[in-house]
Amino acid sequence: MESTPSTRMQQVLRRIIEGFSDYFVSCVENTYKKTPSSVEVKDITVEKKLGATGIHIVKVKLESDLGMDEASIAVKIYEASNIALDLVKKINTLESRLSPYKAQGISSVGVIFFSRGVVVMEGIQGDVFRDSRIPRPQKYRYAGRSIAAFHGYKSNRCWFEKYKLLISRSIESMPIDQNKKSSLNDIFNRRIRTVEDISKDSGSVTFGDFHPGNVIFDLRIGRNPMIHTHLIDPEYLDTTTEHDRLEDICNFFAVEAVDIYRQDQNLTRLKLNMNSFLAGYNEILALKHHSLNSYYTGNYVPLHFHMAIMILMSILNILNMTDFFGGESGLENEINMRIKLIEIFLNWTTFPD
Repeated sequence: MESTPSTRMQQVLRRIIEGFSDYFVSCVENTYKKTPSSVEVKDITVEKKLGATGIHIVKVKLESDLGMDEASIAVKIYEASNIALDLVKKINTLESRLSPYKAQGISSVGVIFFSRGVVVMEGIQGDVFRDSRIPRPQKYRYAGRSIAAFHGYKSNRCWFEKYKLLISRSIESMPIDQNKKSSLNDIFNRRIRTVEDISKDSGSVTFGDFHPGNVIFDLRIGRNPMIHTHLIDPEYLDTTTEHDRLEDICNFFAVEAVDIYRQDQNLTRLKLNMNSFLAGYNEILALKHHSLNSYYTGNYVPLHFHMAIMILMSILNILNMTDFFGGESGLENEINMRIKLIEIFLNWTTFPD
């Protein structure tokens, strides 16, 4: 009989459990304020999977000479055995970049153990962005704070050529007629020079896959700060500092922008959410006497430009989803709607009311 992912994880954890037994000793020690002489794992339960990250939250029941206890760990298992080391390096980089902001309640999770295709991390408590019951404005504010902490405040040169290449290749790959391709190219080109001039010093590291599923809120009454924000799963983190920081910000909002526009035929809700997010972002930068104005001179055009790029990329992601949109005509309507949204963003010079 084929094992389930949960069974497989238990089997894997049973095999490597001795590799991080010191972690469980520290858990018991923290509970009883005394070092146990022995700790034994009695049970392993895979509690939940965090969104689409592939990270599973695992509860481990412990028995020691001091008494019973529980520990929580986070586990990610890869089919390919050569990926784990690369992820561990990126997790360590993320943890290092966020460590100065622990007092602000922003952190990642440390690696306890890794072996070929398995990475075991400290346990994560809380809920992913969409599931959290924290009030909506606060959720966006805290998400903005977290990515600002990762980006940092240093000003770096932005390599803008990659965006030009991305735009041209994406448009050329789209299943639309040549007139629409030319029109899209023209509207992007009308903005490129302005955005490039404004954004020349906006370079930063990039999370690479910053989306709501990679943001977790841990809310605990009586703790200071009460809300802790965790960034997780930095699988696509890039430490080169040539990426525009708006790349991560707009990746976070691209799917939401499409959904809101489809439902409302306007972007009023998106504006409110983005304003909360950017307020949080600036809150962290203010600790070093910076703000987004430090990189973009108060101009919204680069923000709209990168939103348009992300929505352009989203079109490529749905080309094989004909059935989801109700056939060829449904997919064509969806593509046209997203193109219209791109045009709206590229025609804005200030954020609309």
